[in-house]
Amino acid sequence: MNTSRSVAPNAPVGPTARSAIPRFALAYLKNGTIALGFVLAICNGLVMSYWLGPVWGMIWTPVALLMLVASVVTGVRSNLGDKRVERVFPVLHIALVVHWMVSAAALWTTGEPGAWVIALMTCSSWVLHVIFMSGGRTKTVTRGLMIIAVPLLGFMLHSCWTQLPPWAAVAGSISSLFMIASIAESARFSQNNLAELRRALAEAGATKKRLEFALQGAGDGYFEIAFDNMMATVNAPLAKIVGIEADTGALDSFHEFVHPEDREMVFGAIDTAREGAIDSWKQEIRVRFASGEWRWMQLRAQVLQANAAHGRKLIGTVVDLTAWKTIESELRTAKESAEASSNAKSQFLANMSHEIRTPLNGVLGMAQALEGDGLNPAQKEKVGVILDSGKSLMALLNDVLDLTKIEAGKLEISCVPGDFLHTMKRTRQLFQSTAEEKGLELFVRYDSNFPQRLTYDPTRVRQCVSNLLSNAIKFTASGRVEVGISAKRREQGGYMVAVDVLDTGIGMNAETAGRLFTVFTQADGATTRKFGGSGLGLAISRQLARMMGGDITVTSEQGRGSTFRLTFCAEEAQPEVAAKPEQARASEQMKRSLRGLRVLLTDDNAINRQVIKLFLAPQGCDIAEATNGKEALDQIAQGNFDMVLLDIHMPVMDGKEAIQRLRANPRWANLPVIALTADAMSGDREKYLALGMTDYISKPVDQRELIAKMHKVMGLEAPAAAAAPAARTA
Repeated sequence: MNTSRSVAPNAPVGPTARSAIPRFALAYLKNGTIALGFVLAICNGLVMSYWLGPVWGMIWTPVALLMLVASVVTGVRSNLGDKRVERVFPVLHIALVVHWMVSAAALWTTGEPGAWVIALMTCSSWVLHVIFMSGGRTKTVTRGLMIIAVPLLGFMLHSCWTQLPPWAAVAGSISSLFMIASIAESARFSQNNLAELRRALAEAGATKKRLEFALQGAGDGYFEIAFDNMMATVNAPLAKIVGIEADTGALDSFHEFVHPEDREMVFGAIDTAREGAIDSWKQEIRVRFASGEWRWMQLRAQVLQANAAHGRKLIGTVVDLTAWKTIESELRTAKESAEASSNAKSQFLANMSHEIRTPLNGVLGMAQALEGDGLNPAQKEKVGVILDSGKSLMALLNDVLDLTKIEAGKLEISCVPGDFLHTMKRTRQLFQSTAEEKGLELFVRYDSNFPQRLTYDPTRVRQCVSNLLSNAIKFTASGRVEVGISAKRREQGGYMVAVDVLDTGIGMNAETAGRLFTVFTQADGATTRKFGGSGLGLAISRQLARMMGGDITVTSEQGRGSTFRLTFCAEEAQPEVAAKPEQARASEQMKRSLRGLRVLLTDDNAINRQVIKLFLAPQGCDIAEATNGKEALDQIAQGNFDMVLLDIHMPVMDGKEAIQRLRANPRWANLPVIALTADAMSGDREKYLALGMTDYISKPVDQRELIAKMHKVMGLEAPAAAAAPAARTA
């Protein structure tokens, strides 16, 4: 419920009325009525001083001026519709009558005819105050006075000049003339004021009718609640909605139309507004329709502060939200269904990945083991085919997983400082032999002022460039493939790095280029049959580039080759600090082989265990085996192992429970444990490291990666032959 503090809940006149007070007072000043009243009071004071003495004049004049001010203020507030001044009228009238009658009686007691004339003038000037108090609205009085104005003026002037000394006669004449002029001016002012009020009332009435017409036309309900008697008034559409005929009734009579669960909220808010704590809010409530159906409505309410026209009241509207609620419910259901579908897809991919990686681990593992067994050329070629096929299957599987991670928003960019040019040279070397087999030139060029070190995501950049190079070589039968590297400084800091991959291959037309970055799309069906590929690489690479603040674009011409441009944002990194001599000596002292290392290999799959044993046999490791987590814990408790290779999904006790129990024992808190698992979805690595694993390798296991990580967790430096390949984020 949206609420806000109310201000001055009992203010008699609202802000509009307050701002109008100076406007009405200024109108009096402009037409001279107040000035005439002041002159009249002063002139009468002089005459009083002549007949009754200076003391009477000094008393009469300020009292007359005070009465004048009170009359003007009362008239102004009356014009603004302040009904409370009606209580002031009797008191002010009595004060005026007493004031003028005392003055007239005092003059009458002198027994002088001239004093009687002044007494008559004193009593007649009371009419001017009546005009002031009425705010110029005494049309009948002013018109009547105008009828007798001429004879009254003649009588007063004749009396003044026959009964009074010259100076008093002048004062009396001025007083008489000003009083008659005030009556005439007030008559004119009253006419103008009444015309203005009539126009304002007409405009207000028209506005109200337009509002009522709009509300009824829209079918929206409208209500008013008077806080003084808690009576509620509703318009015709709202009365029709709830099925009542009367448009006004006690607020309590409307309780039955509000859902029992919403009543405390609705009527509690009304009570809070009545107390002045809030002045507006909106709620979504359920209302019983005439059909007996409960439907959702939006209630908006606003407190109107009291003024002369009405006391404090609450006004509001109710709008049927049933259609919106239905749409909202359908959207919620659709969202939940989509999320369930996405979760099911993710779970399916995770299961598929696990099921494919497990047998693939055996295929590739055995092929890698055969590769080093002194095979003849024909046998090596056959093993190479097995390895290439397995790696192609792994690449496709990784592409599908990457695409799923990107769509789910779970793939993250991890930037680290490094030598970008060195990364590009290593990437070129990976494709050098493939290019040479096709007779292609493959070279890299870069600007001489290219920054030495950058902070970027080497894994994702290498993945993008590898996809571009792979395609360039695949679709180029002869000629060359060139990689151009450049960098431009960005205004906001850092660099925008550009990698251009140019080839002299088959090229493509604009229509084909437009479809190129669509998932599972290639130039045409014949492309897949002739060159292979899934159509995922470029789509994934473009999304990765955009995640890194850049893009991948292409310019191409049919039969004349293509140029793909990868751009991404990178920050400048600090130069690499050379290792100190003592650190180099310490590193040299740490070098030793894995020979004699006691390793506990835990996996329920016999083929996987056989593959790992073949990988580690040349290293001279002492290997023990376990088929589940419980067997592993039992052997660890009885033996003295240097390292554990632990599968995750096993019967009896899985790897997650085993590592948690192992780390709970202080004795084994620092025992190196490497997870070997077919779980390669987003977050799996982080999840298992958080459980207590020392490191993580996804299946199928690469022999070089396994040996390199074993050296790493044991604090050893891996031999050059076993250097791990660039890790691919899973």
